[in-house]
Amino acid sequence: MNTHGLKINFGKHAGTLYTRVPVQYLKWMVQCSHSKADIAKAELERRGTVTPNVEISGHAIDSASLRLRWLWHETSKKNEGLHAWLVRFCEDALKNHKMDEENCIYLDEVKLVFEPGEWPILKTCMPRRRKK
Repeated sequence: MNTHGLKINFGKHAGTLYTRVPVQYLKWMVQCSHSKADIAKAELERRGTVTPNVEISGHAIDSASLRLRWLWHETSKKNEGLHAWLVRFCEDALKNHKMDEENCIYLDEVKLVFEPGEWPILKTCMPRRRKK
């Protein structure tokens, strides 16, 4: 099924192209057997990767590209883009570290801020401020 040009006609993403709907929303549609689950599944397949266990907001990608580019270059795998690196970085952080009461995970050099909910969504990321 070709999802190009198809718009979602319900819920908070009504009017949005399926190609622009967040992965977690598409994943939810498939998991709950929504009436449009076939379109959601086709769009997930079109994106060509296994659906990640964490959603990355546009703001987080922008923030990482400006503030954490050095860490991406130091720790990324060969030909790993920024989004794929953020997904891997966040999945590792969520697996190995506890979130505080403000939905943050502090690593040695980075602060990750997540949106609470059924699926983790990285809202933003930044270099961690050190106390003087």
